Amino acid sequence: MINLLKLLLPYWRRILVGFGVLLVVDVGQLIIPQFIRRAVDSLYVGEVGDVPRWAALIVAVALVFSFLRFFWRYFFIGTSRLLEKNLRSRLYEHTLRLDPFLFQRMKTGDVMALFTNDLRAINMALGMGMVAIADFLIYTTFSIIAMFLISPSLTATVMVPLPLIGVVMFFLGRLIYHKFREVQDFFGFLTEWLRDILSGIRVVKAYDTEFRLVGRYSEISGEFLKLNLQFAIIDGLFHPAISTLAYVSLALLLLVGGKMTTVGDISLGDYVAFSSYIGMMIWPMIALGWFANLVQRGSASYERIKEYLSIEPAVREGGDPLNGFDNLEVKGLVVVLGDRAVLKGVDMYVERGEFVGITGPTGSGKSTLLNTLVRFYTPHSGKVLINGTDYMRLDVNSLRSVVLLVPQETFVFSMSIAENLRVAKPDATDEELWWALEMAGLAEDVRAMPDGLNTMIGERGVGLSGGQRQRLALARAFLSGAQLILLDEALSALDSKTEERVVSRLRELGKTVVLASHRLTSIARTDRIYVLVGGKTVEEGRHETLLRSGKVYPILWKAHMEGIGSRKGA
Repeated sequence: MINLLKLLLPYWRRILVGFGVLLVVDVGQLIIPQFIRRAVDSLYVGEVGDVPRWAALIVAVALVFSFLRFFWRYFFIGTSRLLEKNLRSRLYEHTLRLDPFLFQRMKTGDVMALFTNDLRAINMALGMGMVAIADFLIYTTFSIIAMFLISPSLTATVMVPLPLIGVVMFFLGRLIYHKFREVQDFFGFLTEWLRDILSGIRVVKAYDTEFRLVGRYSEISGEFLKLNLQFAIIDGLFHPAISTLAYVSLALLLLVGGKMTTVGDISLGDYVAFSSYIGMMIWPMIALGWFANLVQRGSASYERIKEYLSIEPAVREGGDPLNGFDNLEVKGLVVVLGDRAVLKGVDMYVERGEFVGITGPTGSGKSTLLNTLVRFYTPHSGKVLINGTDYMRLDVNSLRSVVLLVPQETFVFSMSIAENLRVAKPDATDEELWWALEMAGLAEDVRAMPDGLNTMIGERGVGLSGGQRQRLALARAFLSGAQLILLDEALSALDSKTEERVVSRLRELGKTVVLASHRLTSIARTDRIYVLVGGKTVEEGRHETLLRSGKVYPILWKAHMEGIGSRKGA
């Protein structure tokens, strides 16, 4: 709880002002029972003429302090919203700094739960929770003082149930914390499961699994309902327990205070005022329980967020800037993922303006090599030199502005074509966007679309074919300022003519291209080919030279050509 409340420290001025306004409002409301007391005593002795004056004062005080309620809401609730916004921005910035492959192990639903339910729980704890505890402190303190001034002995009697509230809060509060965390964890699983199904909806329909998945979703929802009901039982016990103890105080007032009134120890007005103060204390007692409940939820959510924020980014920011590209040299590169060495000794050299190919059997490490070159993976040993400088010393943002990876899995955002392109260049004009589409061979397709550049392409580009998605990704590469373009099977959906045209245009622009592909007809046109087997460089040279080597490349070429022949025969 302390860690959660520390979040408010940067906003202490706003909280202090809000507390001051709430203090004025609550103290003002505590004056009202005194007016009632005077009015009742005036009626009791027959001074009816004084009653309208007390009634007018009650209405005036109520109106003034109703107006002031806006301001404490502004400072308390406004601060919690501001804190939520800042914490959300912090989460978002941290997410962008994390290793992209971390999210292959971490469920997207869990991350989404942090941004939704967990932030909402913290907002409630530090917004309405603070109001609740402030109300409790102010109302309870001043009510007890006012009652003590009327009758110390009666005050001591009606306060007997209060210590029991602490006992209830301690035991039920711990249960609420742990159960709410269970609910939040399961909510992350449910969100991830649903996101996965929606992303793969075409596969679901293709295999006719809708009804089976409806049954599975019903089971998961049932589990979520069960956890929420368990939480609701504990939560449901919390408030009635606090309320019951509060009403016990009212019952004690009736038993003891009623007798004191009849024997003249206190006046009828005193009894009515006492009753009003007890009534006013019922809400603070409930508010105390509500505060404890909200804080337990908020604490559970904040612990989840802290665990996420404690994940260290794989790549540290900062370093020397990279200004342009002259050459790339890879020496004895070893990359270990988990407990397995994926690259075990890769050597490669790329000069500015070259078109270099990388090939090899499935699992030979081609994608891992390209991902390592943009520092998505960190080398275990060996060196990657760019312009003769160890790239571990270079600023990663600067590196990625010069070296661009177009990944194997073509990803487009659920936005318009123009917005997808402006990922590469936010200030690009429409003319520049059309130029990039022309270079990638997609311009005619986009012109045929109803809204042109403003065409919305749907979830993950569902409105585009595989080839169109790939050409859109290539158009982003044309639009970027990168000088070394790494293509990881990024031409696989293009026909040979379009592929040749795209590569030629990239080279005409002065860009250096490295293509990793199984399609050897594409690799054959490169200036130099590197063959990887088992995470090692086993051959390098031009296509014609490698065909005469009698090693791995001729075998791969023969298998590739036979595969093309069999497809044509089919």
